[in-house]
Amino acid sequence: MAKKKAEEEEEEEEGGGGKLKFIIIGVVALGAVYNFVLKPAPAETEMLAEPIDAELIEGEIYQLDELVLNLEDPDVGYLRVGVAIVLEEGTLAADFAAEAAIAQDVAVGYLSAQDAEDLRSAAGKTEIKQELSMLMREAYDDEKVVRVLFTSLVMQ
Repeated sequence: MAKKKAEEEEEEEEGGGGKLKFIIIGVVALGAVYNFVLKPAPAETEMLAEPIDAELIEGEIYQLDELVLNLEDPDVGYLRVGVAIVLEEGTLAADFAAEAAIAQDVAVGYLSAQDAEDLRSAAGKTEIKQELSMLMREAYDDEKVVRVLFTSLVMQ
């Protein structure tokens, strides 16, 4: 009988250790689920969707003609980029077409001075779009333009 009680006590101790392992595995699994599924996106992705000025209301989008530019980077032959401009609410794309040459000039001047490494990274593209958006707003006296979008971007 004493032998049976000793074996039962050993089984209870082993069972308790098994429960502890199960709890630890559950906690680790919950942490992984939070990290990969439930965790909020980084702040950088939030910046992509926000206009320069939160008070600006976005309206129509005007697509500039595709640009083919030489970059200052000697390792890259050219940059081909599609640029679209998100206009303020109330500014019609048809009316903006008459002034699109100003936007195209700003885009050519700014983008051709960029480094290929900045255009390769997501953070670099975000920064370039924000700076280009500010330059566009300045060119239009802080009116008409909310922000700039890249519709295509190829470097070779």
